[in-house]
Amino acid sequence: MGILHRGAFPEALARRVPALNESDPLTVVLVDDQTVFRNVARSILERDGECDVVGEASDGFEAMRMVESCDPDVVVMDIQMAELGGLEATRKILETRPDTNIVLVSMGADAEYPRLAHEIGARGFLPKRNLNPEALRTLLGMGPFGAPAAAVAA
Repeated sequence: MGILHRGAFPEALARRVPALNESDPLTVVLVDDQTVFRNVARSILERDGECDVVGEASDGFEAMRMVESCDPDVVVMDIQMAELGGLEATRKILETRPDTNIVLVSMGADAEYPRLAHEIGARGFLPKRNLNPEALRTLLGMGPFGAPAAAVAA
């Protein structure tokens, strides 16, 4: 279908899968230079309690600092930003914190984005219109929210 693109490289698959109890929300850092998108994404992700947005950044430099201070389960990173774009920020974050789960997003669904995400070690790519908690959990190799831990591990 081309909506959800999961990283296929061993280093991406070996990243930590958040160890959450069935009622624990996924902690998320949102990185996008558009405040409106960050507000909408926060609303979508936190709506049913499945995610907790623990930080926001408007560029790749801020994202690097936010990842260090918040240690989120996943970083949702826009590919195209004016100050240090998402691809380069992802590379830099993964150089120092290789266990960080990063999902790249963009308004466009360029056919190259999933390939680029995989090449730099991101967990995957999502068009912004498809961003939701279930898609993030799928990219992280997790079961649905509320599933018992044994079901997730199976």
